[in-house]
Amino acid sequence: MQVPAPAPRARRLRLPASPRGWVHLLSGVLAALVVVGMVAFVLMPLLADPHGYGRNDWDQMESNRYLVRKTILRFHEFPFWNPYACGGHPAWAAFEGDSIVAAPWLPAYLLLPLPVALRVEIAVAALWGAMGAWLLASRFTRSYAACAFVAVVFAVNGRWTLQLTAGHTGHLVYAWMPWALFFFDRAIGAQPALGPPRMRSAVSTGVCLAMMVYTGGIDALPETAIVLGAYAVLVAITTRSTRPLAALAVAGAASVGLSAPKLLPALEVMRRYGQAVDSRESLTPQQLVELLTDRVQGFTTGHAGIADSAWHEVGMYLGWAVVMALGVGTVTARGVRVTALKAIGLVLLVFGLGSFSQYAPFALAHHLPVFSSQHVPSRWLYPAALLLACVAVAAFEQGMVRAGRARAVVEGVALLAVVWIARDVATVARFPFEDHLHDSPPKNAESVGRFHTETKLPKELEYQSGEWAPTSLSAEIANIGVIECHTFRGLDNFDGLSSAIRGYEGRPAGLGARGVGEREYHGEAYLTDGVGTATVMQWSPNAVEVRVDGATTGQQVVVNQNWDPGWSVDGARAFDTLDTVAAPVSAPTQTFHFRYRPLMWWPGWVLFGSTVAALFAARWAARRRRVNACVPASGRPRADPGAPP
Repeated sequence: MQVPAPAPRARRLRLPASPRGWVHLLSGVLAALVVVGMVAFVLMPLLADPHGYGRNDWDQMESNRYLVRKTILRFHEFPFWNPYACGGHPAWAAFEGDSIVAAPWLPAYLLLPLPVALRVEIAVAALWGAMGAWLLASRFTRSYAACAFVAVVFAVNGRWTLQLTAGHTGHLVYAWMPWALFFFDRAIGAQPALGPPRMRSAVSTGVCLAMMVYTGGIDALPETAIVLGAYAVLVAITTRSTRPLAALAVAGAASVGLSAPKLLPALEVMRRYGQAVDSRESLTPQQLVELLTDRVQGFTTGHAGIADSAWHEVGMYLGWAVVMALGVGTVTARGVRVTALKAIGLVLLVFGLGSFSQYAPFALAHHLPVFSSQHVPSRWLYPAALLLACVAVAAFEQGMVRAGRARAVVEGVALLAVVWIARDVATVARFPFEDHLHDSPPKNAESVGRFHTETKLPKELEYQSGEWAPTSLSAEIANIGVIECHTFRGLDNFDGLSSAIRGYEGRPAGLGARGVGEREYHGEAYLTDGVGTATVMQWSPNAVEVRVDGATTGQQVVVNQNWDPGWSVDGARAFDTLDTVAAPVSAPTQTFHFRYRPLMWWPGWVLFGSTVAALFAARWAARRRRVNACVPASGRPRADPGAPP
């Protein structure tokens, strides 16, 4: 007879039993309040004007989020396709598209006004990143002040606010990076004092990576994957153990399987639209010092030869105190895990300097498939700061161990120092928010009326003048499509685009849809030989019903949307006719049902289901092993060695 495993004993919350314990608890509460207070102080300008819109790339990000909201609430469909920009393009299968569908803040976008929901996303991501940084630091120190230091350095520094001011919401995805590192460090168990290896934590690492896929971590995801891979290899070599590599394999497999419904369609689209980006940016040592320590860092600031139009991609104020702490920690910290983080952090720092030589690490890596489509190497400085901050607090912990009974005094002094650092960093980081994300929204009312495609955004829908790229949000609100756009890399087209993408100008390949006024525009549905009529009977972002009358057999009916292999018509693959969606006519009067689903949508769900099943099976098998270990051959359960007599 099988005897069930003994139930785990409940853990009771115990208050400190000594004055030293109370001091430690109080320091933890105060340190947490410092971090939360810093985040609140930085975000206060946004919360003071909760209905303001942003400029620069914010229109693109607002359009991505509004598409999800409108498709779900107004058309009751999943947001597979974006028909409103570039003649139609994938939404779910675009790596940065539909980045809120699987995010915890989706309810905010469905229930609240768009700008308010944006602020909810920003605030939650900031706090989530701070919590992750705190937990990651706790793997290297017992000091609450030191944990707060890492959270302050990482969560909402100058780089964070400058990127958000520019509308680069992909920077919010970095909030998952410290969580992934925290779980992975638990999984490998290279420090016995912190507990045994936990393979379940490797699965948690995979969950974090999968969330980076779902939320559009175009930079954060590959950088995190590289950090995890390098950390696993370095620790495996140093400890002569394969456990870190096994944990890396489990995390990688879990991340791919759990993100497959998004990852597989995105990879298929990237294969078709991927393109190398010329990236010759570089930083000198003087510029590096300026971006880390100069307190004048507005959105259009320029220092040491860096143009004011590019400063938002470079600035990352930390201050001299933080820079010195990182430097001292890098020199003095010791240990297997710390040395690995130190090496990786320094490599990322050099990556962040960009293509200062043809043999620079970033210049060499830029020839590889994943790196060739990336630019702005200074983005590597952000994870470098996180890793080197962990190294610094590890060095601080080594000193705290030697402090002995004076540890409480040192902790108090350190907490005061962190308060000063947090105030310094927050004051500079807050500045860009004070003058941005306060613009007026589009004036037109939301519509689900008859859809048609324009070549350019109509004058009456323009709500932001003087921007470097055309806007799309007001067109989505009005339920019209616009050919000229900046929402999908590979189909972007507008005057002056060559100033952002060298050598590019004109109509990109794959842009088959046409707008009203163009000679090739024949309506939102038409017949190729012009004999008969084609009428759109029903329309939604993912589906179009077309009825043809008086048609001749053998011609084609065309829907004025860019062709994609995910388009089907009555269950069969749609035709590609001059980069538009088409189907053959087989009768004079006929009704066609065009529908879009990403090509790898269902294979992705099959892989997702298989991964979830495998994870449950592995957990069940592990539970069975624990039960069997407690039951000897006689059938009587072994005594719990930890149970009281």
